[in-house]
Amino acid sequence: MKKYLLVLMIFLISCGVSIGKEFTIYIVTGAKTDIDIKCSDLKSIYLKEKIFIKHVRVIPVNLPSDNFLRKIFNKYVLNMTQEELNIYWNEKYYEGVVPPIVLKSQKAVKKFLQNVEGSIGYLTKDYLDKSLKIKCILKVNVNEKDFNSR
Repeated sequence: MKKYLLVLMIFLISCGVSIGKEFTIYIVTGAKTDIDIKCSDLKSIYLKEKIFIKHVRVIPVNLPSDNFLRKIFNKYVLNMTQEELNIYWNEKYYEGVVPPIVLKSQKAVKKFLQNVEGSIGYLTKDYLDKSLKIKCILKVNVNEKDFNSR
């Protein structure tokens, strides 16, 4: 039996099929932000189609486009590549809509979320503490070969 599994794995790898690694993304707000966010709302929030929740202005925050976590978020939450997002935001710009704020690190995102009511961001487990509220947990199977660099 082990021999057959080994042969199957070698076959799959030789065909370019790789087994994904589970990756968890935490969608969070600051502890003072009192809004209910559903996972199904994330795309419309980050594309700025949904601007208010319960009369609170929602302020989505992104990491830089070359950040691995951002690439995962774009692919598995927004279902868009960076190129598709660039085209989307170029079109929205003429409607007066600007893309979400981009902060340089998860540490910067965390600090922003702690201080700005209505802000929402995505982080890894390492950055969570009581100053943040987890709104949604996304577990995705990530195939690292789909991304150029970490």
